[in-house]
Amino acid sequence: MKPIFKIPAILLSALLLYSCGNSDKKNADADTTAIDSIRDSTVLNHDAHGIDADASNETTFLTAAAVGGMMEVEAATVAASKSKNAAVKEFAAMMLKDHGMANEEVKMLASKLKIAIPTALPDEHAMHIKDLQKLYDNKFDQQYITMMISDHAKTVKLFKSGADLPNADLKAFASKTLPVIQSHYDKAVAIAKTLNLSNTGNGDDIIGVSPSEEKK
Repeated sequence: MKPIFKIPAILLSALLLYSCGNSDKKNADADTTAIDSIRDSTVLNHDAHGIDADASNETTFLTAAAVGGMMEVEAATVAASKSKNAAVKEFAAMMLKDHGMANEEVKMLASKLKIAIPTALPDEHAMHIKDLQKLYDNKFDQQYITMMISDHAKTVKLFKSGADLPNADLKAFASKTLPVIQSHYDKAVAIAKTLNLSNTGNGDDIIGVSPSEEKK
């Protein structure tokens, strides 16, 4: 009787192995799709997350600052709860604190200047957060920090433009906030090195954009 039951057992084992393999492949494919979706909207998009690096007037500056700031807070909220990396969680906490305060200033300035700014993330930007939520562990940390490098590189340029605006209040706000954003960028680059993100830029500049160099 033993030979009769041996074949089904072998087949069952093979089926289980095949099922597990397919499950792992599906999870890997889901991770890859999520990463590709986010990267298409951050590193490759010059106006990632609504951040227009060239603030030509008060409205464009405050609108871009509002959307970008909300995006940082939303992403940081996800990172604070999902990441298991101490450095990433510390960075996310810094984003919540610093961008939370900056966002309140943006609202006050917009109200003072009677400029309507977004109060919630546009749908297309909210989708980036949903894609980020699909990632886990190191893949999550890598993509979150990649987003932070890309976003802050553009935000540095935005606030440099803001510091040149004629309005005294906006000029003061942009000038005061610029060093904070620059420090965020530098910190994100430092964390990227610990996450084995490839250096495709110059020197320590992961994505080939160096706000520090532009300031000179």
